[in-house]
Amino acid sequence: MAAMALTTLAAPALAAPKSQSVEIRFAAAVNGAPLTCGQRYTGIGSTGASLELQDFRIYVSNFRLLTKDGKEVPMALTPDGVWQDDKVALLDFENATGNCNGNAPLNTTIKGTAPKGDYSGVVFDIGVPFEINHQDPTLAPAPLNLSATAWPWRVGYKFTTIDLETAPAAGKTASASGFSIHLGSTACGEGSWVTPPKMACSNPNRPEYRFTAFNPKTNTLVMDLGAVLATTDITTNAPQSPSGCMSSEEDNDCVGLFDRLGLTFRGKPSQGQAFITVK
Repeated sequence: MAAMALTTLAAPALAAPKSQSVEIRFAAAVNGAPLTCGQRYTGIGSTGASLELQDFRIYVSNFRLLTKDGKEVPMALTPDGVWQDDKVALLDFENATGNCNGNAPLNTTIKGTAPKGDYSGVVFDIGVPFEINHQDPTLAPAPLNLSATAWPWRVGYKFTTIDLETAPAAGKTASASGFSIHLGSTACGEGSWVTPPKMACSNPNRPEYRFTAFNPKTNTLVMDLGAVLATTDITTNAPQSPSGCMSSEEDNDCVGLFDRLGLTFRGKPSQGQAFITVK
């Protein structure tokens, strides 16, 4: 009995965590300089124009992490009731100061979980998944409850709500004082603007970004306006089209932009995205 009393039961081994928290950090820039409200940036686009930020909000989704052998592992987004649900997240780089016209809070980090592992890359889309893209934003949960980031729901959400005040370079003229980059799906069928399409839009316009050398703990994904606008004249608007690029196939202002976003336009494949880099 004494021997039994002295015997202690071994503590059960703790189970290894099955998942780990992951954060993907983003930043916005103009030709490598941090993008902030209230600051004017020069040397932009094909004419060396200048711009000042008014809005910069972007929906991102479909995150996967890459293992060292290239296998894709889904990353589950963690809903927070404001910036992200379990399918889509909203990045917000404007803080309502200067000429910026959104809200004060910023959001530059996507949070989620993934199976325990060692990851060396990331893949994601700019855009809202089709199954939640075509709905009434006044009834939608966050982050899809903003009317400023939505078109009528047959078309769906603006995947990028980027609005800029523009001015020509010294000695040059301009026919426009603003430029917008409103990326979204097009060719979404006939019918009322306030009914969802019955099938996927012919032009989904959700660019995929794949980075095979990215460490979530040390790297940041930088979205650079100067790089994506490098071949575009932001001081001239194509005739008979809205200001900037609204994703229509008829809009000549979209030609260079779509190429540098990594999207096919009018059947011509992109030569490769130039919008996002790893820092």
